[in-house]
Amino acid sequence: MELIRRKILLEDLISRKPGVTYGTMTASTIYVKVFLTQNVEDMGMYTDVDFSDAPVNPPYSINGTPNTKNILSNKLITSGITFPFMSGITPGVINLTGDTNDLRLVNKPVDDYYKTSGILYGFTDSKLSDVKTYNISNPYVIGFDINQETYINYTGDTINGVDRLVSIDLTNGITGYTFNANNDAFIGTLNQTTGLYYNDAIGTRTILNDDTGIIEDIGISTVRYFGEGWNETNSSLSAITKEEIYLGVVSPPEVQSDIFIERGVVSVLEPHMRLSEVESLEHLLIYGNGYYNIITQ
Repeated sequence: MELIRRKILLEDLISRKPGVTYGTMTASTIYVKVFLTQNVEDMGMYTDVDFSDAPVNPPYSINGTPNTKNILSNKLITSGITFPFMSGITPGVINLTGDTNDLRLVNKPVDDYYKTSGILYGFTDSKLSDVKTYNISNPYVIGFDINQETYINYTGDTINGVDRLVSIDLTNGITGYTFNANNDAFIGTLNQTTGLYYNDAIGTRTILNDDTGIIEDIGISTVRYFGEGWNETNSSLSAITKEEIYLGVVSPPEVQSDIFIERGVVSVLEPHMRLSEVESLEHLLIYGNGYYNIITQ
């Protein structure tokens, strides 16, 4: 594990603004950038094999003889490799020890592993300007859709996503707005399960901007999101195989059939510009193997 050290000067955390806070440490949050790197070996493209709980058909062996019609058995035979299961020998029982939570359970369908997530909260900067209208006298209109977009979520349901200002609470100083939330009765409430829901509150919090090294006061804004959890779009129990023909291939071939000919901005002047290369009438006659059509009168 690589140990990365970062030094933060206390001077950057001390307020130098005129007033009672001068010379005191006022920053309550420090932003630090962490560089994440990884090395990936180029193994090319992989192929997902469809998963099935049913018995293998055709079997690995027939009367103790490896079945060459079975894809796995035939591949192993052609590679000069044999295993006991190819001759109908049943392997012994393996007693698993330790944590087995990540192992697949026998006869468990894939969707039994799907699990919905909970609600995620976080602090962020305000996005209120993204729901601002062009109305100069009343730029923030409750219920006005700044943007509309219909999309299909991971369960196949149609979502009528909207970006809108949903509430302004002048008493408590809280402004609520949503992005890509389904336009239904739950929008802007704690029961909203689609899109992002923001709350801007009156007041500020002090941070140290790691980019500029300057202490800043930014608004108090929270974002709420209902996580999708584990589902068919991000979970797979399929076996991943490597095919020799794809070694070194990282993406399917792309055929570019569009043809674009660039004529150039001075192409219409080309015959005239070539005249600068001609020194005499004799050169004009032989230039470019008859490039110029000369008519004798």
